[in-house]
Amino acid sequence: MNTRGLEEALLRGGFAREEAAARRANAEPWEPMPGMVKRKCPECRYWFAAPASSQELRCQDCRDKLPRGSRR
Repeated sequence: MNTRGLEEALLRGGFAREEAAARRANAEPWEPMPGMVKRKCPECRYWFAAPASSQELRCQDCRDKLPRGSRR
């Protein structure tokens, strides 16, 4: 388990408890649903499932943080 990310989430305020729970769950082994692929976001290093046809490498949260003009 990536405890460094978990510790950072616990130290930050706001949604730290929810983020820590998500990181804990994300650290467990899992397989994507049929037709999906497992990807690791290069920004936050979070594993997520994406459609196999998608070219997007970032998770939805990191994509949402981008300015509107720079999204694909």
